[in-house]
Amino acid sequence: MSDFFSYQSPAEPPRGKAAPAAAALPPQWVLQELSPDDWEHVLRFAARRRQAAGSIVVPLGEREPALHLIASGQVRLEAPGQAPMLRGEGEAFGLLSFLDGAPSAVQAVVAGNGPAELLRLTPESLQQLAAWQPRLALALLRDVAALVAARLRALQPAD
Repeated sequence: MSDFFSYQSPAEPPRGKAAPAAAALPPQWVLQELSPDDWEHVLRFAARRRQAAGSIVVPLGEREPALHLIASGQVRLEAPGQAPMLRGEGEAFGLLSFLDGAPSAVQAVVAGNGPAELLRLTPESLQQLAAWQPRLALALLRDVAALVAARLRALQPAD
């Protein structure tokens, strides 16, 4: 990582992953450039959750200021009046609530037949990570900002 504003597009899959179908919104991975040692540091500050298929991770309207990273499995995001969105391994959800603490505008449910393993980072755990591993906290914030920007750009009308 050379500097804060020099980073890979969040739509590019990590090495070894197939490119997504063109018709679907591409998956957006978080912290894909981390080494195994760096991940060990991040995991010290993240709460690990294993949730059964069909279980609600974040109820609609709940104040859940946490970023969720999907380590395995799938999560379906359901928003009133919108088609459900499916997120899978390596993707994140809860970005806006993590950033501003507002109630969730979506309900997150474990999708598929199996459980999902999630990593949960709160603003407080990010502060602790920043105190001990500022480079990793900065990488996380940079990726979250890139994801929010990509999702906002997807909402803009084409010129």
